[in-house]
Amino acid sequence: MKIAFLHYNIGHRDGVNTVIRTNALTFLKKYKNSKILFVGSFVRPLIKEYKSRVTHVDIPEMDILKQGRKEYFSSMDVYDYMNHGMDLYNKLNKVLENVDYIIIENPNLGIHPAATYAYYKLVKRSHLNGLKRKFIYRIHDFPEDRRGDFVNLLKFTGTESCPYWHKVIFPKFPNLGFVVINEKDHVRLLSHGIIEEDKAFYVPNPINDYLYCSDIKVSMKLKELLIKKNKLDKDVKFLFYPVRIVPRKNVEEAIFLTQLLNIKFNEKYVLVVSLKEKGASNTHYFNTLNKFVKKHKLPVILGINDYVTMERTFTKSKKVKTYGIGDMYNISDKVISTSTLEGFGMFFIESWFFNKSIIGRDLADITSEFKNLGINLEHLYSTLLIDKTDFKDYGNLSKRLQLILKLKNAAFFEKLDKENKHALSNLYRMFDKSIEKHQIDENKKVVVKEYNTSKNIRKIMDAFRKIK
Repeated sequence: MKIAFLHYNIGHRDGVNTVIRTNALTFLKKYKNSKILFVGSFVRPLIKEYKSRVTHVDIPEMDILKQGRKEYFSSMDVYDYMNHGMDLYNKLNKVLENVDYIIIENPNLGIHPAATYAYYKLVKRSHLNGLKRKFIYRIHDFPEDRRGDFVNLLKFTGTESCPYWHKVIFPKFPNLGFVVINEKDHVRLLSHGIIEEDKAFYVPNPINDYLYCSDIKVSMKLKELLIKKNKLDKDVKFLFYPVRIVPRKNVEEAIFLTQLLNIKFNEKYVLVVSLKEKGASNTHYFNTLNKFVKKHKLPVILGINDYVTMERTFTKSKKVKTYGIGDMYNISDKVISTSTLEGFGMFFIESWFFNKSIIGRDLADITSEFKNLGINLEHLYSTLLIDKTDFKDYGNLSKRLQLILKLKNAAFFEKLDKENKHALSNLYRMFDKSIEKHQIDENKKVVVKEYNTSKNIRKIMDAFRKIK
């Protein structure tokens, strides 16, 4: 059994690659005769073990990370997309010649319309030529949610020799199924006309249990390193925000919340946010935050890419080269999220698996599924009001950053506490160790049962079996 995962950039440090890796590892462990192909512009290996059963195929044309790539595609007309797409189709068709199952990640975004067209041709011609390949489009994000990129897809107008955009991004062929990662998106998928029997599947992302680090002593070396590099107090407590530093993650609110907790509990919390972003617009966001944090000497570490990768790596002499994400969870006191938009919201469930509670902002569209299964997230707040305006909507970035400094003003702090009495009292409950431990224990049971890797792979294989 050969399974291929197609993504624009293979090995990029993002949520999609994390899910790909988790699923591929589970396939390799569960199906002893399986072989995996990772197909896309190569950044770094996703899996280094299982060398005889794993192949990375570098397709440079699929890259979306290169500087100016976004402008490059937006400047093209639809026939450029189609010409580039056909060249890419020919490459992919050859690479996938003997592959049984093909999972294409986020195929219908406007960030690479030529690739979207290539996928469309791949599915269509595989069907017309009677090939036994089965395809799944796994949708992490919907195209209309990225309007700046969505306009690229709308160039497929359906006139003359150009297909209509909706047919390109949601092809209707019997060899193709669609997978979404939450119930809300399942409804959205059906609204796009994917209502045929056994064509739309809901398969939530699994917890990446391969990243768990049981050796706490090694993890403590990471804590010592972060303390030394950032000249921190040895009694520091880390609040971990495991995300890329982009505007929708609302990192400024996480900084605000960290300062609020330090003042409230007279603590030494330091916020640690995982990954620096490379894109030009998001680099500006990171630089603005970083400059502000350094200027005001705030307890914040933005980006730990140099020390922490997805899993531990080692030198030739078997010494730790980089620590794993599991190590960062081990040395953290709690997990924090202030995100305003998520496709799945892995940290809402992942934290409990790593024996940490999560605090911060609720996203009802995402967390309602977790709550329905029995995960207790009632301590998360839906709004954090500043003069009757939610923090995330309070002016521009500069004004929101200034609110962080105002926390030291006793009158401002008292007013904030009063205005958010219910929300903050629920948040503060998680700082009662007995309440926190009980919630971790109970939530972890649900997470392990509902979001384990074996259950996830079973659902994916069930989807493939139902595709004609």
